[in-house]
Amino acid sequence: MASFAQDLLVALIVAGCAIFSAWRLMSPRLRLRTLDFLAPVAKRLGAGNAAARLRNQTMGQLAAGCSACSHNKTVVHRPGAGRG
Repeated sequence: MASFAQDLLVALIVAGCAIFSAWRLMSPRLRLRTLDFLAPVAKRLGAGNAAARLRNQTMGQLAAGCSACSHNKTVVHRPGAGRG
């Protein structure tokens, strides 16, 4: 019995890590689609508030852009300019 419980615990940990990794690697647009698909199930299970919070966070990430732009707006980037 203890071996079965241990195997079940390991399987749950591995599945949780796989789901978390997949979530982190998804684009924000795909995350929104996934949340929209899972929203009815989450409401039935009583996790509607958590799904709504995740959706708001994902919408914020989508609105923020890709974060490739510099936060220092005073620096002028001149492609091709020599470094002196």
